[in-house]
Amino acid sequence: LYCVEADHAALDCLNKNCPDPRVRAEWQDVAQWRAPRKLDAVIMNPPFHIGRAAEPRLGQDFIRAAAANLTPRGRLFLVANRSLPYETTLSTCFKQWQTLAQANGFKVLTAERPLARQG
Repeated sequence: LYCVEADHAALDCLNKNCPDPRVRAEWQDVAQWRAPRKLDAVIMNPPFHIGRAAEPRLGQDFIRAAAANLTPRGRLFLVANRSLPYETTLSTCFKQWQTLAQANGFKVLTAERPLARQG
């Protein structure tokens, strides 16, 4: 299990709360990170703020990074605020996607089969 995080303090919390040696904490920008081998699944709740300003591009970059790190039959699971415009990016990065659930202002999306190399 890889946990990729740009915020070092968040990684410190992860290491304290999840001391399992199978968990690899990676201190990197997700948009630049590449797994040592392609992954079968990615689970994410991407950020969408820079300071106080909403910046959906961050989540879109996370989606592209997930597609680049998945096997050809890999699958992405994503939770996000309902208003965030991630569906077009999912369509350009994956063969298929769908909304699994929507409640309380959030949505859970899944996508599978990444398209041509993303990054």
